[in-house]
Amino acid sequence: MRHFQFTDEELETIERERFLHPDPPVQRRMEILWLKAHGETHQRIAELTGRTRRTVQRVLDLYWTGGVDAVRTMNWYHPPSALDEHRETIEDSFQKNPPHTIAEACNRIEQLTGVRRKETRVREFLRDLGFRWLKVSAVPVPPKKSVEEHAAIQAAFLKE
Repeated sequence: MRHFQFTDEELETIERERFLHPDPPVQRRMEILWLKAHGETHQRIAELTGRTRRTVQRVLDLYWTGGVDAVRTMNWYHPPSALDEHRETIEDSFQKNPPHTIAEACNRIEQLTGVRRKETRVREFLRDLGFRWLKVSAVPVPPKKSVEEHAAIQAAFLKE
């Protein structure tokens, strides 16, 4: 059976990141480490955290092999996008002639690459490329009537 020894610095990090780490799964892992540092058994840690004993053991194995940094690391699988291999082509085309809408961007990407994606995925892909959307505002139009004419109409309306 392994005996875990936590340094004061590690205990401070674990205590802080139990609640303040931005990733909730890492917070749960830190909770497991915190309970282990306070002498709880694996079974009791599993009961208190709502995890299985195997999960508790996995977190402790991570700590044993790589310390707190290994516990912080979440190895999420992100499959590569089919658009990644066409990244330069799309970027060059859109820099020369930016699309006006996401729908237009979807159509142009399909024409350039043969890969069809929905608007949400295209929006995320373009955001990753560094493109941003400009807000559209109304262009002010000069009034058709002069100020005096508007005042006269308003005065007539108020008299009625």
